[in-house]
Amino acid sequence: MGGAGGSLAALMKAHTSHDTHQKYAAGHQTTPAWPPRGFSGWLIRRALPPNTQPGQPGVRARIGLVQGVVSVAVNLILMAIKAALGWVLGSVALLADAMHSLSDIGSSVVIVIGFFWARKPRDSQHPYGHGRIELVTALVVAVLLIVIALEFVRVGIGRIIHPQPVHAAWWMLWILAGTIFLKQWVALFCRRLAKATDSTALAADYWHHVADALSTWLVLLALLTARLGWAGADGWAGLVIAGFIFYTGIQTARAAISPLLGEAPSPADVARIQQAALDIPGVRNAHDLMLHTYGEDRVISLHIEVDAGLTALQVHDLSEQVEDRVEQTLGGKAIVHVDPVDRSHPQYERAEDVLQSVVADHDQLTEFHDLRLEGPPHRLTLSVDVVAIAGTREADYPAIAERVKQAIAKALPDDAHVSVTVETPYHMPGLPPTGKSAGQSIDTRGTK
Repeated sequence: MGGAGGSLAALMKAHTSHDTHQKYAAGHQTTPAWPPRGFSGWLIRRALPPNTQPGQPGVRARIGLVQGVVSVAVNLILMAIKAALGWVLGSVALLADAMHSLSDIGSSVVIVIGFFWARKPRDSQHPYGHGRIELVTALVVAVLLIVIALEFVRVGIGRIIHPQPVHAAWWMLWILAGTIFLKQWVALFCRRLAKATDSTALAADYWHHVADALSTWLVLLALLTARLGWAGADGWAGLVIAGFIFYTGIQTARAAISPLLGEAPSPADVARIQQAALDIPGVRNAHDLMLHTYGEDRVISLHIEVDAGLTALQVHDLSEQVEDRVEQTLGGKAIVHVDPVDRSHPQYERAEDVLQSVVADHDQLTEFHDLRLEGPPHRLTLSVDVVAIAGTREADYPAIAERVKQAIAKALPDDAHVSVTVETPYHMPGLPPTGKSAGQSIDTRGTK
């Protein structure tokens, strides 16, 4: 399914800086035209109040309901036509295609139920709402596809072993061709709504419609071939359709399971959140970002670095400004943790330069943050968090921390106390980290 099988971007390493965030901030998300043009737009305008936008609360679920109703209505017509022609002709491929349309109806009904359920208000057991039911409905659609595909494999093999002649009149073929164009419109309608709402369930339903349209093309080709005398074409077409349905089911399942397990936020979302924080005067860095999605609701947490000389009241006001800006930028609920950093220590710039060099040269690190130095030169204490690339084994953390510690210790007085914590990122590779794990810390004194 689209987006589920895409490979991750190449790993990049960079120290978190204001310039880095600015490079990622602009132009990473495009919003589809809303409402859509043509007949699709007319349907949306009839179903939704004027000036309604997909991002408004509750609108996403209503759009899903509209798509589900339209899909059910069209597929009822298509299934009836295909089933009638398949029964008259005795074509297993055409009957399989009719059942494919029936599965489209079933999936659309499941999606309608899912979006209706997602609109339920929060309760004591589900304080984040019921938005993830949409992913469950997509998974149900995937299971239906896989089961139907396996049944068509069985029937198709039987028809190949025992072929039966199928002769379709030309008027039947023209009717079948007409169903393809109707189905293609439904698929494009669903795709527009899926893009507008960023809905996994609607995206899954789009691929379901595409599979149905392509399978009808195969049936049409098989019936044309059968007119030329190849009786086994019907069974082979049934097998190809079954394979396509099975593949679509697997891709749909993957797309539903991945966010249920917990996906990293997209690079565009990470950049937008971090840039929103950095736009607030006084914020030096934004890191340790986490984003959890529950349908159209989001919960965002992040750490910001500020000057250690600020008062508690100033820090509190600054954190609330960042929360407000992030919520305005991405929506949802934002929670900000503040890390005070004192850059006035005489050894700070030297330690920072060393860390930038270490991160750039280390193929398992992406960035560092929370650099703190305290005490006079003869009693210097340094602590820092470094972030490993995704996929790094936690068993390797002590060795990574030791290597970083030794590099820092060489640039500091002999009796300096160095503490290095290795963290795991919760973000797409190539961007600053979005969360802190139970990293391992190594503390030593007098190492040089």
